[in-house]
Amino acid sequence: MVYTGKPNQITIAMFAVYMDIPLLSCYPLLLPTVASLMLFFHLWRRDSRARISLPPGPPAWPIVGNIFQLGKRPHESLYALSLKYGPIMTLHLGMKTTVVVSSPAMAKEVLKTHDNVLAGRMVIEAVKSISHHKSSLIWGEYGPYWRHLRRILTVELFSHKRLEALQHLRRDQVFHTIRLIFEDKGKVVDIGRTVFCTSLNLLGKMIFSTSVFDPHNPASAGFKDTIGKMVELSGTLNLVDFFPFLRFLDPQGVSREMAKDLKALYEFTDVFIQKRLAARRESVERKDSEQDFLDVLLDCTSEDFSLVGARNLIVELFIAGIETSTITIEWAMAEIIRSPEKLRRVRQELDEVIGSNRKVEESDINCLPYLHAAVKEIFRLHPSGPLLVPHKAESSCQIGGFVIPKDSQVIVNAWAIGRDPSVWDNPSEFMPERFLELPNSKIEYGGQNFELIPFSAGRRICPGLPLASRMIHFILASLLHSFEWVLPDGMKCEEMDMSDECGLSLKKAAQLNAIPIPRLPDHIY
Repeated sequence: MVYTGKPNQITIAMFAVYMDIPLLSCYPLLLPTVASLMLFFHLWRRDSRARISLPPGPPAWPIVGNIFQLGKRPHESLYALSLKYGPIMTLHLGMKTTVVVSSPAMAKEVLKTHDNVLAGRMVIEAVKSISHHKSSLIWGEYGPYWRHLRRILTVELFSHKRLEALQHLRRDQVFHTIRLIFEDKGKVVDIGRTVFCTSLNLLGKMIFSTSVFDPHNPASAGFKDTIGKMVELSGTLNLVDFFPFLRFLDPQGVSREMAKDLKALYEFTDVFIQKRLAARRESVERKDSEQDFLDVLLDCTSEDFSLVGARNLIVELFIAGIETSTITIEWAMAEIIRSPEKLRRVRQELDEVIGSNRKVEESDINCLPYLHAAVKEIFRLHPSGPLLVPHKAESSCQIGGFVIPKDSQVIVNAWAIGRDPSVWDNPSEFMPERFLELPNSKIEYGGQNFELIPFSAGRRICPGLPLASRMIHFILASLLHSFEWVLPDGMKCEEMDMSDECGLSLKKAAQLNAIPIPRLPDHIY
């Protein structure tokens, strides 16, 4: 196909199909606008690239740029392109200039060396619904308010002292889940759904001192479904993200749906906040050792941090915390179940440290090096956020001898870094042992080793990392220690579907179902 710089109806039609937009609605909305803007924008972009030394990249199509080259699996597509154009490359996604880095060295440049310049956030349209991004820690612009939010999380909520004080709540919820699985022994368990509900109630107890998901309560069941829907919407390839001038049309309805879901989560959360405020007015405040996250957030409210800010932060804790834990644990269970030798080693370690006369305690986790190695290997192979969350250049800077223009989007392909054969031997294989031997045994995921950055690094590193790490290891160890897991319908390990599904997160495409067989004496459950 030859592109002449004139409006091309085939291009528009292909783009409409790619973005899942009905053709009949696409033509009247897009074609007149594209026809008038395309020539100017295409020539301007070509001239701009000639004037500054952008990183190399694939040729861009008129109008859509390199959007088609993302495909349905952008983490893999971008990795394939990086093999040709290098660990730092430029793509034009519609009207958005995007720089993609795919090596530990380039990731360090973005997330550490030039962190002060690249700490901005490229906000997707979905989270601009009802101005959520303005009080968001994940999507908020780097500045005084964002720093204040982060300080509250790191100092008040996710400190070692606070997490230790709330350990009994996590223990109670995990033990409750193990008990429920035991009572339904012999029945097929949807591991992803089970972990999702466990994580939801675990966080609910830490935030509100109560479980928030009850399958028999329509309100809490709706809360669970809304969280899942919001995660899906956030990962949708949205036309408006590539062509901001179409914001007012919202042709895919993403912003409208997100606004509806956000309002539902706000209303659900407000009920707990108002009940707690009423209780605080009527009685003496609880001791510090008894305070949950909501108490802490209410104590932190001020002119700079309102009740609305507290509510929005709670909503983000649920969305981000549950998604990360659920995805990681489901992938870990899948990889371990399909690798009998790895499963044997995990079980041997659990039996040696814990034995068969009690359940796993959170305090046991530091004594399980092979389990830690298995989780690191899952972070490498299946990072929950394969492309992390996009950064934005607040001003121009130079990386690797190339110019990163102001306002450009910067993406770190954590999935590609985890599969880089120059960094990892046999990168596509699940090998926890690699993290038990030098030099990999020194690699951690706390943001200092750029070979493994599932939680990002620098100023934008996930502040919930300490809690997520505790949840993932504790739940995973409990599931593996308490039960044998047998695949249903006589399925063999090698027949498991290990394909993934990429949005903002990297989910397992096919849900993991398995039958639990108790390993411990009945009275332990």
